[in-house]
Amino acid sequence: MRLNNSFTVPATPEAAWNVLLDVPRIAPCMPGAELTEVVGEHTYKGNAKLRVGPVNLTFSGEAKITEMDATARRATVHAKGNDTKGRGAAEADVVFALFEDSGQTRVDITTELNLTGSVAQYGRASGLIDAIAGQIISDFAKNLEAEIGTDSVVPPEVAGETSAEPASQPAIQAAPSDNSISGISLFFRAVWAMICGKR
Repeated sequence: MRLNNSFTVPATPEAAWNVLLDVPRIAPCMPGAELTEVVGEHTYKGNAKLRVGPVNLTFSGEAKITEMDATARRATVHAKGNDTKGRGAAEADVVFALFEDSGQTRVDITTELNLTGSVAQYGRASGLIDAIAGQIISDFAKNLEAEIGTDSVVPPEVAGETSAEPASQPAIQAAPSDNSISGISLFFRAVWAMICGKR
């Protein structure tokens, strides 16, 4: 099953590339996702909660950034995840591509998703999974926009200065404290379940 999604980040492609590859920083922005361990430089373990209709699913797994092209600003993530109650598994290859778009950055996401077990029956209608992924991406984009400031001002009392000038690069703000998700609203619950998938 192939899923295509996109969202816009209020930052230059260079700044957005650096932020989006910082998984510990952006994980709290993904609804329902929880980063539990940084295994290696580009390997992560985590959990992802997803509700498909009346069914609540929790995936636990591992994701690895397998390819990174800083020049083209393109990255690939491979992930595997198992439902914690043994109702199936999910595996995905997710490609992120960044493009300049009117002074901002458009992030295109292509996901090759494979579901097995009961999970596959819940998401048998690709339209349903696509709708869930779209909602998750939308929520993620909103949280990420709040996370990335277009200007960074360091308070004088912190910097020891009487004034501060806006920084040229976007700054990371405090992460949203509530990253839970309810209803039918996933990378991507189906997709992030994939991005945080387990081996």
